[in-house]
Amino acid sequence: MRKKIVILLSLVIMMGVIFTGCNKKETSSADTQDEKVTLGIWWASQDEFKAPLLEAIREFEEANPQIKIEPEWMPNFDYYDKYKIALTGDQAPDIVKIDHVFVQSLGYNGQVFDLAEFGADKIKDQFIQSTWDANMYKEHVYALPFDANTLALMYNKDILDKAGVMPPTTLEQLIASSQAVSELGEEGVYGYTIPFDPGKSGFLSFQFTSWIARNGGSILSDDWSKATLNSPEVIQALKQVKSLIDTKAAPANAFMENEFYAGKIGMLEMGPWHVPTITSPDAPANFGIVPVVSLKEGVDTYAPLGLYSLAIAKQSKHPEEAYKFIEFLATHEKMQIAYSKTTNLMPTLKEAYKDEFYDNDVWKIFITQLEKTVSRPGSPAWPLIDEAISDAIQEVLTDTKSPEDALKNAEEKINKELEKLQ
Repeated sequence: MRKKIVILLSLVIMMGVIFTGCNKKETSSADTQDEKVTLGIWWASQDEFKAPLLEAIREFEEANPQIKIEPEWMPNFDYYDKYKIALTGDQAPDIVKIDHVFVQSLGYNGQVFDLAEFGADKIKDQFIQSTWDANMYKEHVYALPFDANTLALMYNKDILDKAGVMPPTTLEQLIASSQAVSELGEEGVYGYTIPFDPGKSGFLSFQFTSWIARNGGSILSDDWSKATLNSPEVIQALKQVKSLIDTKAAPANAFMENEFYAGKIGMLEMGPWHVPTITSPDAPANFGIVPVVSLKEGVDTYAPLGLYSLAIAKQSKHPEEAYKFIEFLATHEKMQIAYSKTTNLMPTLKEAYKDEFYDNDVWKIFITQLEKTVSRPGSPAWPLIDEAISDAIQEVLTDTKSPEDALKNAEEKINKELEKLQ
């Protein structure tokens, strides 16, 4: 009997040891405080984009030693197609810096996190309102705004003075000023240039978005359920663009951007990334800048909004740590200013514009213009919308179709795609 009791006691002790060991093992595997979390982020590799990020990573890792940030350097930021493939193959980085116009599509498809889960709404008042709104889809915020851009009207003071005209404020003045430049009779010199887009770069539709808004029109209905391209306002906007060619204000079938910087073109709508070009002491001409021209009386002079934002892939195994890092980046005023100074893009934080770097006539124009912007609708159907708009504009500018026919066809294509999303 005593032998049986001893055996039983031994078994109880052994089981206790086993269970204690199991419990210790489970606690150890669940306790990740001492483990370093590694987060991947896609970022462009050019020095002007790379250096500010590396400095921010160094600062963040010092304050958060349990988190390691590993950037994967990309040739540029136009990698949406590659990112879609990476998401499909479970190879996407934790964090991506991406054009805002694709953010809503990623959110709609459940591929990036709704950042409200991590308290993003608490910081929204720090940003310029238009940049925050551009990352939202149906009351959800899928990315934090990082850097912005817009367009203003750059002009060659020497050419306009020679033609006896002032920088225009209306479409009529733009055409008249451009014609005056053409009448100078100088070879290769034009008053204005339009961004023809045979390469499908998206810049043509980007710019045309603001021409639509300046006529009181829109690309989609307010709820993004239908295209509104075949409307009087959008048709008028496309006719206005075409009139620049028909009146010889701009050359046909060529975007002469480089010729502008070389001192051969009077005017063009362009972004802040070329501020160093027009302000350089070595510039070949005396350049100036004014807001974009008014296209319709009573309608604001909207310019298009360009914006790159920070999103977190649903594939991320460490979304809370990823959010901690993107909030650090997006709200880091010093980092935003440093980044903008090297890239000549624009901060999205309101407070950043108190820096003396922006206290000059050129930047004041862009800052004012940023307050009057229209964003491309970030519908999940945007890639097809972009293509349809670009094709319609090209058809009209090359006299293949009338504005009415081209826009009607584009609207039908877009509506078919939008119906799939209902």
